[in-house]
Amino acid sequence: MELTVKKKAFLENLPAVVEEAVKEYGPRLRKIVIEEDAKGCYTVWITYESERQAF
Repeated sequence: MELTVKKKAFLENLPAVVEEAVKEYGPRLRKIVIEEDAKGCYTVWITYESERQAF
């Protein structure tokens, strides 16, 4: 089952947010989507595969 986490960040913090996601989820990481809002803040959507399988 895929799960998605939402994180907020400013431009200068994006590399750290992405690096943290790669370290935390490793091969379970499926995708990272970054969206900019009108105020110049970014929403980072991190999708990864859950360790548990749904029954």
